[in-house]
Amino acid sequence: MRFSTRTRYGLRFLLRLAAQPPGSLLQLGQVAREERISPGYLEQIVRALKPLGILKAVRGTGGGYALARPASEINMEDVFLHLEGEIAPVRCLTTKKPCTHEGQCSTRAFWQALDSHMREFLRHCTLQKMSEQCNNAPGAISAPASGQAPISGGSPYVELH
Repeated sequence: MRFSTRTRYGLRFLLRLAAQPPGSLLQLGQVAREERISPGYLEQIVRALKPLGILKAVRGTGGGYALARPASEINMEDVFLHLEGEIAPVRCLTTKKPCTHEGQCSTRAFWQALDSHMREFLRHCTLQKMSEQCNNAPGAISAPASGQAPISGGSPYVELH
């Protein structure tokens, strides 16, 4: 499963905001230059995040963006849903129209379980946790301990590129 560039860049933007000292503002132009993201694309990302109520915008000279809520209250499920639109691994889990194979689908339970685990992970992953983990190991976010062994050969890290 792949998440869009919009989500990857959105996470980088939010991590930059979370790293700002309290009361300071971050200008989009500065983030765009330093993160090598098109200013127009970054504006689209900000527009997608605004309905979440997590951004505070100050217009004018010296204006910019800050988090409107504490990073500890911003969960990644909400962020991903606003940036991706939908995050289910297969379409049949999101459509209101029933799948014609739903009753006899041999893989539906697997997809439902995967969707449930992914959403649970994202729901419990806050911007604050991501920020703290990035500060401890730049470029990698470790998966939380779940009491279960990771899938053989799988990496417990998600790269933020």
